Amino acid sequence: MCIKSSSAFVFLSHYFLMMNFKDQLLAELSKRNTDYMASVIGNNEALFKEIMDVALFAETNVSGRAFWVVETVWLKYPYLINPYIGNLIDFLPKTKKDNQRRHSLKILSTIDLKKLDEDRLGMLIDQCFKWLEDGINPTAVKTFAMEIIYNYVRIEPILAKELIAVIENQHDDSTPGFKNRANKLLKILYKLI
Repeated sequence: MCIKSSSAFVFLSHYFLMMNFKDQLLAELSKRNTDYMASVIGNNEALFKEIMDVALFAETNVSGRAFWVVETVWLKYPYLINPYIGNLIDFLPKTKKDNQRRHSLKILSTIDLKKLDEDRLGMLIDQCFKWLEDGINPTAVKTFAMEIIYNYVRIEPILAKELIAVIENQHDDSTPGFKNRANKLLKILYKLI
């Protein structure tokens, strides 16, 4: 069969991906595959919902790959994530892999925390403190968790001392990436107490 128009190709690509997201994610773990899937999803809300469902409900190895696609789409069309912020926060305690946490926290580090209900906000901040304090989490997870807590401290400065204590406790044994972001935040946090 010869495809004569790009719109027909996009339609067939949408159909193929909607039916086979998991297969496509498992076919290849690469930026090329992630970018391909993100380009097919584009700003299509139905396809974004499909990839979010895979990210939130598929087995762990597929979920982490799906979150990479979600983040890639979100970078271009950030408004698509808005209906799923609550689901994303509810998913955090269930995460098992660093890539699930890293991509989720990166997205959540940019949201307006004032728009969250009190329960979800509490769940998010609590989970971020757990991951920030946990010595086994990679730098990216800790840095995004620290950023989210800092965003909350800007609303509720009462937690500034606790965040400072957690950062200082880990500072000397942390990576250069963590130290870099921590030093910038500490300068600001010291002014709040």
